[in-house]
Amino acid sequence: MIVQSSLDQLLNTVSIEDVVGDYVSLKRSGSRYKGCCPFHDEKTPSFVVTPTIGIYKCFGCQKGGNAIQFLMDVENLSFVEAARNLAKRYGVDLMETTSENQDVYQEQQRQKESLQAAVDFAQQFFVDQLFDSEEGKSIGLPYFKERGFTVDTIKKWGLGYSPESWEALAHASHSKGYNAEVMVKAGLLKQRDNGSHYDLFRYRVMFSIFAVTGKVIGFAGRKMSSTDPSPKYVNSPETELYKKSDVLFGLYQAKNAMKKLDKVYMTEGYTDVITLHQSGIENVVASSGTALTPGQIKLLKRFTNNVTVVYDGDMAGIKASIRGIDLLLQEGLNVRVVPLPEGQDPDSYCQALGGEAFLEYINSHEETFIFFKAKLLIGDTQNDPLRKSDAVRDILRTVALISDPLKRSALSQQLASICDIDQATLLQELSVLLKQQQVKERQDFVKEVSAAIDASGVAFHPDGEVSERIRVNLLEHRDQELALFRLLLLYGENEFSSAEERVFDFVWGEMQGDPNLAMEDPLAKKLVSEIETTGGWPGAQHFIHHLDTEIAAWAAGVMADGHPLSPAYKDNYIDVKDEATAYKEQIVNMFLHLRRKKVDAMIENHLEMIKQEGSDSASFELLMEFLTELNEIKRQIAQKLGNSVSRI
Repeated sequence: MIVQSSLDQLLNTVSIEDVVGDYVSLKRSGSRYKGCCPFHDEKTPSFVVTPTIGIYKCFGCQKGGNAIQFLMDVENLSFVEAARNLAKRYGVDLMETTSENQDVYQEQQRQKESLQAAVDFAQQFFVDQLFDSEEGKSIGLPYFKERGFTVDTIKKWGLGYSPESWEALAHASHSKGYNAEVMVKAGLLKQRDNGSHYDLFRYRVMFSIFAVTGKVIGFAGRKMSSTDPSPKYVNSPETELYKKSDVLFGLYQAKNAMKKLDKVYMTEGYTDVITLHQSGIENVVASSGTALTPGQIKLLKRFTNNVTVVYDGDMAGIKASIRGIDLLLQEGLNVRVVPLPEGQDPDSYCQALGGEAFLEYINSHEETFIFFKAKLLIGDTQNDPLRKSDAVRDILRTVALISDPLKRSALSQQLASICDIDQATLLQELSVLLKQQQVKERQDFVKEVSAAIDASGVAFHPDGEVSERIRVNLLEHRDQELALFRLLLLYGENEFSSAEERVFDFVWGEMQGDPNLAMEDPLAKKLVSEIETTGGWPGAQHFIHHLDTEIAAWAAGVMADGHPLSPAYKDNYIDVKDEATAYKEQIVNMFLHLRRKKVDAMIENHLEMIKQEGSDSASFELLMEFLTELNEIKRQIAQKLGNSVSRI
């Protein structure tokens, strides 16, 4: 354990704004700093760092603490590991006691340290091979120098060389006492059938991949043999250290410039990034030739909301990759695009022009992603009206991803000019797409809420002792159950999310997949039983002509529009004046309301249990924890439904 006085010294030495600033783009606000929280997605900064007392606090997700806690949360470290990390950075000697609990690291943390040691050894091995071995000096170094890299750049980026021998790293690591099993888990060696080991990277120049903290976590190796049938680049496999979808090449070297300039240039390749950095353009990263992932976008958002994608001058490649950019817009980033001249990439064009001229070219040629996509797709239609309408709809789907209505309006005006289409027509189509997107988002949210209710560990049993308010709430819930079946009867055969998924498929899938939605109304239970008996959706006529007079009367009333909506439905649900076109949104909203009512009843039930148990009960804390979770679920549902709030 670490002595308290030693911890106090460390926290008094640490600059929390510097520690947090490695992960979050902070802007001064009086005596504090503000930024977007790294622990949850948000568009409006609610994350605050207060240097005077050495703490951070997010007023969105409620995470907070000192510099040690921040490192624990952001890097998934133990307390001791985070403290040691900070102590090493600030040159503080930590005093640790030797007690019966001196082995403070769990097995998982020890394994992680072993993997990091193995990767560090391999990185130094590759560097030594590049500069000190005859093979490296005759093959590896000339390659990097031909790419225009200086020795300082090669060292700064941890570039290296892996020899042609099958077992160079395997033998070197064994001679230094590194466990072969650990080297395999670190993605450096592979095991043969006979139990011996060989190098994953062979006869390749090596690019070190850094985490945002500056630790080397993986490698990319480019082959040197033109006759080698293996891929041009081989990357480290996924390990405890290296998660490809959560890593951007060059981010560690670029993050300070990104924060300072509030902008990042995104390229495709390793050499693109290194060449631009060497030319003085340091706010540049690469996705390493893969489609952007949510994890990578989250990394970018820590430091800037402004992204300029620099495309190679290859039309086929551009068309294949533009869909991935939609994710950036969906996350609220401002995206611009610079297509380079045909046959050029950022590496070659920057070397041809020089850093200053290349930067001038980017700044003068960048355009909004929507404008770029519109020119590209409309240009391909060759004035075919059907192809043009498909292209415009594709572009509008991208516009619909932008949450800011003012930006959407400005871009639709620009799009109308490019496409030579009346803006009012575009706005009308955009409105339809936004509605569809909203339904899809709520459909996904319905599933999230179901998972959250299940994860809360709470079950509600309506047949037990319940308060009168709960019972009233459940009666209203039953009205909503019949309202759901009303929509099912009217639109069950209609398309829902695709031609393959009907309204019935979605509704029945939700009902069957969530035990919290078991029907309470006697008639609703009958309808469920009937569907289960027939093994699918039997159609409206089946219910209209049913032998059970209650079912037949209800179905006939619905189809004749003589079955009025319950007051609860009218009070709580969306406008139903144009139900025939709004049924998808109504159905999704219905499931949110049904779950909300269940949550309301569960909350009431928990409050009753807490009163009965008392604060001295052994289960009190658990009940309070569940109650907090349920209230958070309720808040999320209310936020999604806007003005529709619980009336219990």
